Amino acid sequence: MANQLAKGYKLKIIVYTWAVHDKVDWGIWDERINIRIVPYSRYFQKLIAKIFYYLWVKIDRPDNIILNFLYHGETALPAPSNIYYVLHSPASLIPHRYEYIREKANQFNHLSFIAVSDFVKQSAMPYLENKNIEVIFHGIDLNRFSHPAKYVNKGKIKLLTIAALEEWKGIQHVISILSDNELSNEFEYTIIGEGSYKNDLIEMINQNNLSSHVRFIDFEEKVESILPNYDIYCHLSDGEAFGLSLIESMACGLPIIVYDIPPFDTLFPINIAIKLKNKSKELLKESLLELISVNERKRIGESGRDFVRDKFMVENMAARYIQKMSQVEL
Repeated sequence: MANQLAKGYKLKIIVYTWAVHDKVDWGIWDERINIRIVPYSRYFQKLIAKIFYYLWVKIDRPDNIILNFLYHGETALPAPSNIYYVLHSPASLIPHRYEYIREKANQFNHLSFIAVSDFVKQSAMPYLENKNIEVIFHGIDLNRFSHPAKYVNKGKIKLLTIAALEEWKGIQHVISILSDNELSNEFEYTIIGEGSYKNDLIEMINQNNLSSHVRFIDFEEKVESILPNYDIYCHLSDGEAFGLSLIESMACGLPIIVYDIPPFDTLFPINIAIKLKNKSKELLKESLLELISVNERKRIGESGRDFVRDKFMVENMAARYIQKMSQVEL
């Protein structure tokens, strides 16, 4: 979004971030964007961040501040600042952090909140009573996803999930259903991610003799290069703040499978996604068998791509932030 704000609205953007061991390739930054990096410290990161934030704000004198956190030293920011705190996670996942936000919120004179979905907003409201919370969806640059999926049946149909390997992400539900020979003969499943639940998933794969049907790979490429190599994106988590990987998958024209629970129940219309009753193995099997059809995958995939183009473009996201900050008249 920083690039879009800089290019589209000629704004000067300053990003405060931390030094990390594993650097992320964010691509090319607009010349109006300046990145300031807090030195890394294993034990004193929060204290060091407070010092640098305090000094940098005095030097940069920003008109508006967009926060992604409030518990890593950001409380050092001046109380009179115009601050917009983006809530990326539902309170059900991090209740202790929402308790902290509630405790610290009143120390700022002009603090408002932006939730990435209605689900996140609703979960935050009990903690942030009488606080303004506006929903602004994430947006993507559709130009990054210029090579959509190919709708062909050549060998087995390829399922994909990109997620942290945690139990609530629901990867085990896909593995379990593939123990059905009718499905394992038609599908193969690739999982990209790391996490504490990986050994449990490997054990499940081995117990069901699925090692030739399910594989883990490292995330070494940009997502826009990975997605077009697959046919269906599965995301059977118990809930997400938003689910950006789903939007990226739809941008590539992949049909997606989710449970019909928040936030997906309101985020995606029924015609652009396969939405299943929560934990229903029968409906998951039925939907996968239906998606063997090239025409069905194409119908849902193309509808999803059109939906992303209408609802989740980075241009829309940036415009909403500009409107929220009242820096330009729209």
